[in-house]
Amino acid sequence: MVKPGSLFLALLLPVVALSPPLPAAAKAQVARTYKIDFENEGLPARQKELLGHYADQIVQWASVGPLVKAAEAQSGRPLTMDHIHQIDVAWQRGEDPEGLATGLAHNDCAQALQSILAANPGYGEAFVCDSRGALVCMSRRTSDYWQGDEAKWTRAWAGGTGVVFVSKVAHDDSTGTDLMHISVPIRAGSRLVGVLTMGKLLAGN
Repeated sequence: MVKPGSLFLALLLPVVALSPPLPAAAKAQVARTYKIDFENEGLPARQKELLGHYADQIVQWASVGPLVKAAEAQSGRPLTMDHIHQIDVAWQRGEDPEGLATGLAHNDCAQALQSILAANPGYGEAFVCDSRGALVCMSRRTSDYWQGDEAKWTRAWAGGTGVVFVSKVAHDDSTGTDLMHISVPIRAGSRLVGVLTMGKLLAGN
């Protein structure tokens, strides 16, 4: 009988080679600046180490100019929550409210996400949210427009302090695959302006 932890590690290990390691100096610098909040705190140390490798990379991607600029701009003039909920309802019906489903997949921020995904195989999706959990850009259409009620935003936003969050493995409806979401804060200087979420594919997807 295969233990769940061993199965998880067996699935995760083949994907490590798909993401080139960070330079040692850069990795050490990133590791000193944040703590990871694991949704599954019971993961063995080896699994956490592997996930920390991915988190190190995503923290660096969260500083890419178009992502920071877009998150900062939208968080500086956020929509009202009533407006966000109206868009979200239409979005979940499969509509393109205010052209957002099209625009958020093609703006400069989305193009930067596509470049990151193209250069780093092993991720099923990526998206950026603002200070209220509303989408800023996405690599592909998500199931919801508003992510502000989901752990991958709430735990990464962390009440405005910003924390790196690693979710449990779960089936993702928008991609049709099993993903582990890694969410990291986006900062403009010292200010928290958004959250970048990357959906990590497991081997076999």
